[in-house]
Amino acid sequence: MKIRVDDIQEGKELAVDGDIDVSEWKIDNSDVKFLDSIHLKGRAQRISKEILLYADIVIHWKINCFRCLEDSEQVLNQSYTLTYDADSVGEYLEVDNDIREEILLNFPMKLLCAAECKGICSKCGANLNEERCRCCKGG
Repeated sequence: MKIRVDDIQEGKELAVDGDIDVSEWKIDNSDVKFLDSIHLKGRAQRISKEILLYADIVIHWKINCFRCLEDSEQVLNQSYTLTYDADSVGEYLEVDNDIREEILLNFPMKLLCAAECKGICSKCGANLNEERCRCCKGG
């Protein structure tokens, strides 16, 4: 996504709205697959020699749950504030790589289908979200 720097004027906010194509990022793996472009909506503002980008993004992905090993489609909303030196960005502010970096830095250590996921029994392999444990009482 490119934002023309001359459109970001001192003291005025510029509305930003668009999609970032993630197909070239090559960050899909067996645990996560991005299902759509990332939608970015936000505003850019120039303050002296800095450009601030307030970005709200929406990610639509399919993950493989760390606990139960089931696939789960999720929509994730995240917000970032990015700062740029107005003198060094050139004619266009290109935010794709910065958004990619923020997503990777904020990536969960363990992807879960739900916070309350019960996982699978280590003995019988029963998915405890769907059934009681077959090898012991309680589950």
